[in-house]
Amino acid sequence: MKKVFLKEVVCDRRQGALVSVGWKFPPEGILKLNCDGAVDVNSIAACRGVLRDSSGDFVFAFTSMLGTCSVVQAELWAIFHGLRIINERGISDPIIIESDSALAVKFLNEGCSRENPCYSLVNLIVNMTGNNLDVKCNHIFREANQVADCLAKRGIGILDGIQIFSSPPWVMTPLFADSSNNVIFPRGF
Repeated sequence: MKKVFLKEVVCDRRQGALVSVGWKFPPEGILKLNCDGAVDVNSIAACRGVLRDSSGDFVFAFTSMLGTCSVVQAELWAIFHGLRIINERGISDPIIIESDSALAVKFLNEGCSRENPCYSLVNLIVNMTGNNLDVKCNHIFREANQVADCLAKRGIGILDGIQIFSSPPWVMTPLFADSSNNVIFPRGF
């Protein structure tokens, strides 16, 4: 089966049009890390992520309970843990990081002020990427990040620590198949 990149549909928000979005395969030789963070109604946070190759094949996934933090911090912790696992496994391929948090992506690409509560974590991540990793960080819509988002709900349910998966957990199998088969989702404005 031939896999192709989806063409992004751009629209004018004022028109109230729908946008079709979906997970896109990274170019050959590049890995993609999709990350997500979540905070529940009790202010308990979790993060998760999934790493896939240019064929859309699963490399690993993780989910972690964080305790109490902001949604942006949870998103940044997801990126941190994903890069840490990549480093620990000796993976040296170029990485595209995708997050549905525009603010987390902005902080990683442009930095943030020392007064910002995310400052230390942002610097930790930026310093980690200096360890022989070729990393690019992009913002995506939540609808294109459904596999990582699915793991978020699972992450809030674990007691502590981090769980690393070497094969897709059953809970994300249908979404993993959808994204690997170019299924697109509408995004309304």
